Amino acid sequence: MRQLAVGRALDRELFAFVELGSDHYAQGFADGVQFVTGCTFGKDLIVRIPHGKASLRLVDQEKGRAIRVALRPEAIEGVEQSNWFRTCSSTGRFASETDRAANPLIAEIVAVPEETLFAVGPVFPLRIEHPDPTFESIRCDGCGESVLTTYVRKVDGRHLCVACEERQRVKTR
Repeated sequence: MRQLAVGRALDRELFAFVELGSDHYAQGFADGVQFVTGCTFGKDLIVRIPHGKASLRLVDQEKGRAIRVALRPEAIEGVEQSNWFRTCSSTGRFASETDRAANPLIAEIVAVPEETLFAVGPVFPLRIEHPDPTFESIRCDGCGESVLTTYVRKVDGRHLCVACEERQRVKTR
């Protein structure tokens, strides 16, 4: 964020692409990105790209430029060699009993300079199309639930949500 000379997102100034897949053990990386940048899944300002890496592209929407930040391989290796990681990987989950084992690792990570943890690439031009939020909704004629108008399908004069339209399509086959 320092290289882009931007602050935390308050509205739609920033957009983040995290390169973790949903099966990546470093999901906390995405949590950290949300906390630090203000780009949250709730505001639809972050997208997960399943590349299997603890990295991100942060886009300054106002100036049409971005930066890529990746966790350094040495930092990842340090985590993967820790007692905490070995416990988690042997059980296949992050259990509460491993929290105490994580404390020394957390203290070590917090004490390390950020340039030791992260490789920060140069600023590069990037502009993404990100639609403005939709504020108009109607009731689905199928299920009666409220649905944003951008997701409504018109079928035989009826306004249907995606799920009802799919059910109707399956019935008519």
